[in-house]
Amino acid sequence: MGKNTKALSGPAKTKYLAGALATEPVLDDAASQRLLLILDNEIAQMRVRVPVPKRKPHVATVVAVACTDAAVVTAAEPAIEQASFDPHAFSLVVVMSRQGADGLSKQLDSIVDPIELRSIAKAQHISIPDDANQSVGELRAALIAGTAQRIADRRAAAS
Repeated sequence: MGKNTKALSGPAKTKYLAGALATEPVLDDAASQRLLLILDNEIAQMRVRVPVPKRKPHVATVVAVACTDAAVVTAAEPAIEQASFDPHAFSLVVVMSRQGADGLSKQLDSIVDPIELRSIAKAQHISIPDDANQSVGELRAALIAGTAQRIADRRAAAS
């Protein structure tokens, strides 16, 4: 007898969650992306039923009314897909090694969401404190300190 569930993790898990959230008409794109980041950070691995259901993305319907009273045109447009946050867009270790702490600080200044900063730390294996009340500035400082420690650990292991 075959398996009737499938384990998902990593990019497959993210793709599954994004597809599931995209089909929910109550969620707008911003809420869907934020929820995806939260779920992706919280869930390490999940099991889904096989076969995985094929989902159609939510379609926003736009109604355009012509100048005359008689013409009403309904057209379906696919929902605009926002660029999702990529925690691997740049390497903390590489930026710090090449540009120093100031260069890394400038790179991190463009990120204003604490969830995104935590997802960078998790994805790139940088240790930061788990204090949920940290401000964005404190998280940036913790990322810089954690990256410096990671570089120091690598150098110590290499010697």
